[in-house]
Amino acid sequence: MKNINTLIKGISVFLLYILVPYVLDMFLPGITESTTIELLYRFIFMFLLLLFFFLIYKDDIIKDIKAFIKSPGKILLKSLLFFLFLIIGIMVISSVIYAINPSFEYTNSGLIDSLFQKNFFIMIIYVFFLTLFTEQIVFRKVFRDIIKNKYFFIIFSGIIYGIFQVGYVITGINDLCTIIPFAYAGMILSTSYEKTDNLVTPCLVYLFYDLFLLSGILLGL
Repeated sequence: MKNINTLIKGISVFLLYILVPYVLDMFLPGITESTTIELLYRFIFMFLLLLFFFLIYKDDIIKDIKAFIKSPGKILLKSLLFFLFLIIGIMVISSVIYAINPSFEYTNSGLIDSLFQKNFFIMIIYVFFLTLFTEQIVFRKVFRDIIKNKYFFIIFSGIIYGIFQVGYVITGINDLCTIIPFAYAGMILSTSYEKTDNLVTPCLVYLFYDLFLLSGILLGL
């Protein structure tokens, strides 16, 4: 019965995370045409969704936070190590993809840059708070609770994460190429969670990576 409840809870959380953006699109214009007010509406809805997810998993999340507070240095060090694996791996993968397909461009990179330029402060909070925590709950906590085999968990969650980053729809070779580095990133995040048994770890890895990308955007790289 416990396994069934865990499965139902996990599937419900995953479906909510997938479906909410579509529901918002029924009432709000596409995000590429969003005004600051419209983006703010999305922020509020996603914040409520994150709050709901937190309440569902609050006991486990609070336990992980307490474990981090008790031994922050150890988790920080491991998070930095996994961040380095993430950066180096993505650089290598991207270099190989560019060598094979010189016209390759990340599917969502232009959209992200545009949104940062138009709504910088809202997007900072959106990316560094809402996206950070919700994605770790959905793609790490949910899948790990459901999938007991650690290797299958790491591979499957990474692939699903990669597909999610291109908007669930693969329309060409560019989308397929985009999935590869994102899937690798998802696997690194899942591995960091598996190795430390603490959801704070992938959150920190994700935070370090976002800070790395933000520095590139600010420097115009």
